[in-house]
Amino acid sequence: VALGIRMLMGDTWGVGLAENTLTGVKVYPNPSEGIIHVTNAASTENTVKVFDMLGKEIYSTSTSADLTIDLSKNLTGIYLVKVSNVNGTITERVVIK
Repeated sequence: VALGIRMLMGDTWGVGLAENTLTGVKVYPNPSEGIIHVTNAASTENTVKVFDMLGKEIYSTSTSADLTIDLSKNLTGIYLVKVSNVNGTITERVVIK
């Protein structure tokens, strides 16, 4: 039995998911004490969803303005913030401490 390992280096490889980078969208601060800001410089209608690490959606909204999300009542840990619009999708990992 032959066993091989392939090492992928650089930023040109992916995992088979086509995910575009949205310009003008920024999720900060990271880490956070529970308050997360999502900027929307292009004023495009965005759908913003927040998921816990089990994949459960804990927040969802649509807006064309900057957004502040209060996750301070949730447990500490890692959350995924997914912002999508007609131009693509960006998913950011945010640590709540």
